[in-house]
Amino acid sequence: MPRLRPTKCDDSVGSDGVSEKELFAVLCAYRIFLPYANITISTRESEKFRNGVVGVAASKISAGVSVGVGEHSEDEKKGDGQFIISDCRDVEQIYTDMKALGLAPVMSNHIYV
Repeated sequence: MPRLRPTKCDDSVGSDGVSEKELFAVLCAYRIFLPYANITISTRESEKFRNGVVGVAASKISAGVSVGVGEHSEDEKKGDGQFIISDCRDVEQIYTDMKALGLAPVMSNHIYV
């Protein structure tokens, strides 16, 4: 559930974009109308927001991801970061934090559709 933000090459999305409050309202609406839908919250969102939404509307949160252009390939030249990561916790820290919130984290490396 990413929200649009300005990029290096395109600033058509203003800095006043979608607030966390508005994003939370949209996520809750999705959860009400699509109760079995998978809702993943990206590392682009803040730690505080992700910790709050995971107990209410999110079914998954990402952790330990690489979002830079070309970062998944050893052979390609590394590009600039495509997205700014706001939640820089590693996988182990997110796991610990989810348990502290009373959740039972389930780890997955691959998701097949």
